[in-house]
Parts: sequence; structure tokens; C-alpha cells
Amino acid sequence: MGDGQDPAGVRAFVAGGVSGTAFLVAGQPFDTIKVRMQHQARGTLYKSSADCLYKTVTREGARALFKGMSTPLIACIPSYALWFLGHDHAITLQQRLLGRQEMSLWNHGVAGLTAGVYMVTILGPGERVKCLLQMQTESGRREGKYKGPIDVIKKTYREGGIRSVFRGTLVTGLRDVPGSGMFFILYESIIRRYGDSPTTITVAGGVSGILMWLVGVPPDVIKTRYQTAPQGKYRSSLQIIPELYKSEGVGGFYKGFGPSGIRAFLANGICLLTYDLVMKTFRKLDSLTSFSITQPTNKLHSSQRH
Repeated sequence: MGDGQDPAGVRAFVAGGVSGTAFLVAGQPFDTIKVRMQHQARGTLYKSSADCLYKTVTREGARALFKGMSTPLIACIPSYALWFLGHDHAITLQQRLLGRQEMSLWNHGVAGLTAGVYMVTILGPGERVKCLLQMQTESGRREGKYKGPIDVIKKTYREGGIRSVFRGTLVTGLRDVPGSGMFFILYESIIRRYGDSPTTITVAGGVSGILMWLVGVPPDVIKTRYQTAPQGKYRSSLQIIPELYKSEGVGGFYKGFGPSGIRAFLANGICLLTYDLVMKTFRKLDSLTSFSITQPTNKLHSSQRH
């Protein structure tokens, strides 16, 4: 990501924002089902992900699958822009420190960890608002608990101050930072072995997304429980771990992985393909304006293009 004419990574930031929009639209319905499955106690509301999908659509309509989408749309664009920008910055820094352009898989892993840190700064509070809105059923909405994203922020702030708005951000980091590092290692290894055609990029992004969620589902379950719990129920997200294990066992930490896995494959595949297409568009614009490219535009594939 980035190039010699773009040392600040502006292109990576713009392409990441566009990719974040594609990610959200592709994955939001699956995310809604995932959140509802994770929030419930064992089988109290839904017997399975399919049952959750059926009941949600029949009771609330198909639009309910996109409930809470406005908040992650606002948060997703800058957070994915920062995700790709963080990777770009970390790769650029490592290239300068090591004195070489070619990056190993481990270099991309370090860049992925950095990207995760960049992303969480915005995604943490955005996840809090999104989850509260997704858990609000039609009956809950009629009771007027939350009228929308701004109302969520106002009421959570009134209940517990700024700490309430940012509740679960640390757990979000535990979900996204390690997974992000593993994502970029696997993604790069697939691209290096099979090339960077649009199909390969989509599949590589999808498979890497599944790995990211294998790592991230347990903290995501904890995050969802913590962020949607009534104010004051938990002093710390750590309290949820023994409670969840006692009531549901190890399987409880992987609740919602079915819809999460589908979402991870589709959304991440589309996201990485969109990113690559936007970066290629920048390269074409460079050629039309006769700018000299001294480094490959997409540093995700930098090792292949020297």
C-alpha cells in the first residue's frame, strides 16, 4: 500500500475507506445474527443461527438485519481507512529500518498488528453503539430505549460518562489486534503462492478473514456481553469469562461463529478485492498523468512486484 509519490499513505487511507464501506454492506446481516446469538443465554431465544435469521425476518422484517448499520458505516469507513493506513505505515517504517523493499511474511504480520491498533481507536466505541442497537428488538424500539446512534451515545454517556461510551474498547483490541496480524500473514502467503488475480485476492481475503475470526470470536463474545449488559452489571469484562464458562462451557466462547465465519469470508474477500481495485485505479491515474512510480502502489503485494 502506498507508493513513492505518497509517503504519507493517503492513497491507502482513501482505498481503505472505500473498502470499509464494501465490507460493511456485505457483512452487516450476518453481523446482526451473530450479535443476537452471542447476547442470549444458551438457547433462550434462538435455537440456531438459522432460527435467529428466520425469527428476526418474520418478526421484524428484512430491514432488521441492517439495524444499527448507520453507526458502523460512520465508524467503518475511517476505521478501515486507518487499518490499511496502519499497515502501510508499518511496512514503510520497516523498509526504511531494514534498508530493503522486500518484506517477509513476519514483516507483514507486524504491520497487521499495527493496523489493528490503528483500527481499534475508532472501532471500539462504534461497536458499543452498534451492538446496543442490534440487540434492540421491535418491541424494545417502541418502548423508546434508543432512537438511533446519537441517542445511544447520549444515554450511555448520561448513565456512565465517557467510560460507558468506550466500554469494551480494550476487549475489541484483544479481538482485532492479534487477528489482524495473523490475517496479513496468511493473506500474503496465499498471494505469493497463487498470484494476485481478482479471484485469488477475493479467496485469500475470505480465508484470512475466517482465520482472523477463529482468533477473535472468544473476545468478541465477551465484548458483546460486556457492551450490551446493563450499566453496573460488570465491573470488568473479565467477570464474564467464568460466568460464561460455567453456564455454557467452552462452546459458549464460540457462539455465533457460524454467521461470523460466513460474514468473515464474504466481507473480507470483497474488502480486499475493493482495496486492490481502488489502488490499481490510482496507478492508472498515475500513468495518465505521467507520474513516476518508484514503489509498488499496493504494499500488500510488494514482495511480488519487484
